[in-house]
Amino acid sequence: MNSSLLGNGNSGGGGGGGSNTPLVLSLPPVPQLVILGIIFVASVALNCISIISIVGARAITPINLLIINLAVSDIVYSLTIPIFAVHIVIPWWPFGRVGCQLAIAIDIIAMIVGVYTITALSVERYMDVRETSRRYNDQVKSALVLGYIVVLWIFAILFPLPMSSSLFVHNRSRAALVSGVSECKSRWTANELSRYVQLKFACAFLLPSLITCTFSFRLILFLHRWSMRSRRLSLSHRSLNTYKRRATTLVLLIIILFFVLWSPLWILQLYDTFNERGPTQYIQILNFVTLVFVYANGLLNPLLYLILTQNFRDYIRTNKWSTWKSRQRSKNNQTFFYTTKPIIINENQIPEQQTSGILHNDDDQHAFVRNEPSSAAN
Repeated sequence: MNSSLLGNGNSGGGGGGGSNTPLVLSLPPVPQLVILGIIFVASVALNCISIISIVGARAITPINLLIINLAVSDIVYSLTIPIFAVHIVIPWWPFGRVGCQLAIAIDIIAMIVGVYTITALSVERYMDVRETSRRYNDQVKSALVLGYIVVLWIFAILFPLPMSSSLFVHNRSRAALVSGVSECKSRWTANELSRYVQLKFACAFLLPSLITCTFSFRLILFLHRWSMRSRRLSLSHRSLNTYKRRATTLVLLIIILFFVLWSPLWILQLYDTFNERGPTQYIQILNFVTLVFVYANGLLNPLLYLILTQNFRDYIRTNKWSTWKSRQRSKNNQTFFYTTKPIIINENQIPEQQTSGILHNDDDQHAFVRNEPSSAAN
């Protein structure tokens, strides 16, 4: 949960401190807005491109379904960036009670979907590379993955409901009530918020991280043993596993990025939860840095996919060639040459190659020769 969106008093945010000031950064706002704006645009654009390239290439496999789901969760999570950016400029909550509840709910939903999708990727890769016989076809696997995705979204939507239902817009003073200055706060006590943050840490980070690390370690161990054995196999046999190797490399890099970029945020949130002195300037700066790491994860995931897979390059190459080819065919179909060369009746004087394709017209002594595209161009 983005604690910067909540007031950090006794009843607000993830902190248990007694400070009555909102968690507003002391950093200059312009650099923050520029950084957040670049991340927002790049994250939405790259994730949309990765989804389009998968769907356009019709590469609907179990792993690609999970990649699409991860891209959707990254897009949803990036929707909280504009809200956070506005909160940097305006040190109070301008979006009302519904906006307060939606902002926190979207933040938690996207986080849960993202982390459990990464967990599913680690399990899928391990099961795929270990599979020696085709016990289940891709349609059955895809159906199982789709079922998992549906259940995951339902769980992610239900998880933040208790927290979001406790949120309200709090006016800090009577003068603030007149000026419209307000905060997004929770009715829960500091102890209740602390327990919720710990529950969220266990369900949305610790548990999926343990599963992910377990299967990733087993995957790496299996690949190491397989690599040692594959040296004794023929080159043609090893080439059959190129796709699996690329997909496995992609998933392992996504997992490493997740731990590197998300761990600082959770460490800071746990510290803020048990910190009774309230937020300091250093904590505020670290809060912004950790949030930038998390938001950057949303643009690095699709960037890895576009770099390490062939789907995007094949999709662009296919569409460029198809577009050029259709344009050439359209031009050729609409191009005619009108000739006024007299028709020679004695065809024996003309090579067969020259007479072919000429439409004879004895009345006008003219011919239309259509410029048909050659078979090589097609």
